[in-house]
Amino acid sequence: MHFEQPELLYALILLVIPLIVHLFRLRKFQKEDFTNVKFLKKVIQETRKSSRLKKFLILITRLLLLTCLILAFAKPFIPASEKALAASQTLIYLDNSFSMQSGDEQSTIFNKSVNTLLEYLDDENRYSLFTNSDEYFDRSLPDLKDELQNIDFVEDQISYREIKLKAENYFKKYPLAEKDLVIISDFQTHIIPSEATSENINYHLIQPNLHEINNASLDSAYINEITPESLTLNIVASSNRNLEEPISISVYDGETLLGRNTIQLEDEKSEEITFRLQNTLIAKGRIEIEDSGLKYDNALFFNINENPGIKVVIISALEVDFLTRIYNKPEFETRIFTPNQIDYNQLNSANLIVLNEVYQLPPSLINNLGTANDNGATVILIPPVDAQEYGQILNSFGFSDFTQKVDAERLITSISFDHPLLENVFEDRIDNFEYPKVLSSQNLSSSNDILSYQDNRPFLAESNSVYLFTAALNNENSNFRNSPLIVPVFYQIGLKAFKKNQLYYSTNKESEIDVPVDLGKDQVVHLVNSETDIIPQQQNYSSRIEISTGNIDLEAGNYEVSNNNQVLGNLSFNYSRKESQLTYTDISDLEDANIYNSVEEYFSKSNAATQITTLWKWFVIFALIFLAIEMLLIKFLK
Repeated sequence: MHFEQPELLYALILLVIPLIVHLFRLRKFQKEDFTNVKFLKKVIQETRKSSRLKKFLILITRLLLLTCLILAFAKPFIPASEKALAASQTLIYLDNSFSMQSGDEQSTIFNKSVNTLLEYLDDENRYSLFTNSDEYFDRSLPDLKDELQNIDFVEDQISYREIKLKAENYFKKYPLAEKDLVIISDFQTHIIPSEATSENINYHLIQPNLHEINNASLDSAYINEITPESLTLNIVASSNRNLEEPISISVYDGETLLGRNTIQLEDEKSEEITFRLQNTLIAKGRIEIEDSGLKYDNALFFNINENPGIKVVIISALEVDFLTRIYNKPEFETRIFTPNQIDYNQLNSANLIVLNEVYQLPPSLINNLGTANDNGATVILIPPVDAQEYGQILNSFGFSDFTQKVDAERLITSISFDHPLLENVFEDRIDNFEYPKVLSSQNLSSSNDILSYQDNRPFLAESNSVYLFTAALNNENSNFRNSPLIVPVFYQIGLKAFKKNQLYYSTNKESEIDVPVDLGKDQVVHLVNSETDIIPQQQNYSSRIEISTGNIDLEAGNYEVSNNNQVLGNLSFNYSRKESQLTYTDISDLEDANIYNSVEEYFSKSNAATQITTLWKWFVIFALIFLAIEMLLIKFLK
């Protein structure tokens, strides 16, 4: 038994006072003279015995009465467990990822969890809770209720490690408290690591009863073929279970139906369906599937803008067939100039400039190349065998001078697969291949190397969108033109010179998007749809604006790129489909964690563990009983 006010127990010492009063005779007796005291002696003897018994009984009841009163004021209680005695702090993680949209016909897992949570929380306490997207610390129940009922679903679930780190940081403020972390989630297979708990935190994992649902998902779409009159749109869909009936897929541009077809989906298999569309420009494309499972993956947004070719300017006195075979229509619009006949207007509006083995570099050309690069153009420098004139242009682009000419054969043996230019270009990282070679080359101090010789000196280096070769690429000096590397290297440089609009982008990945428009330096573009007007991070160049989506939260949908209410283009964004993988972790085998099948079960067991049985009322009742006994003894016991 424990007491809320144990200091009051010192009052039990005062029980010696009635003992003193009862044990010592303080009453003075008056003498009376009798002629015959024989009968009186007998009466006194009997009276004395009964008087002692009465006083002893009254003493006991009075002591018990006072003891019960003192104990009642000390507020005794019996805890259900040691946890009930400790000061505790509880932090709740509520998974609001898209997979929590699953459930039955009445409600989703998420809504059921929220409603039950609000039912068991009380108005007297303050609570701390966080989701994948927001934090609600130290909130009263009315405030928390408003917040929870307006939580939106998100596409990214934070990792289990992030949940642990958030909890550990939160509990640092309460070093002496009992720490409880409550995790409410469906626990998809990608969330649980091998190390599930921390030493100083009690983990309570709630995995609500999961109903098996049929979920069909629109996974992706791509253009297979495009002509001036039509295009072929391929759509990839999948399902987590076999569907008995074919389901309908529709393609829209805004509210205009472009096509409709059906597809039969099997368990965990992707299927493709093809639409032949007469529209080659689609501003607000939307693909819809008729499905009663998760809602977020029933629509896929896309758009097809008029993509101009990437503008390429080649300056060369030699033949450049190896370049024109790569930079050809419709992806590229290529202009070729000799060093003495350069159209600087074309140069300044180019996205990619290739300087191929030009011996004489007048200051005007160097200055214009620098200006074009500052305005966002990519530059490729291919020096001649004799590159004595290249010191100034190298320095202007941030490279050091060539340190030494090497008139000996060198093999190009090393590929930097992690460089942004070649990242995800090759399926396998191959070390042994038919190495290209050069007969004469230049030494360059180590830089941001992409391709290197066997002595680790750079063959191709990059600095601020300027790509520098350290050897001439003509057939007399090198066989690099015949190497399998030439196409991916030059093609990737061309693609990065101007980032053409994709069919759609992912909302959870940072994308850099070029919009071909010439605006004033102080002008900005907006991403606009019927519900949102966002100003993204952007860089204004002379002939384009580069938009970055890394610092904004975008919802799936179609957006207009606008400036002063003028539509400059269209962009589409879609959620990742990772949450459509409805496979879950069996958390019952996790050690050092308390497992529950529902929020109700957690609160039931938690309340039972922290239950306190108060006893003060019983002691008040006993005190009244002893008071009544004392009164009866005084009145009726002779």
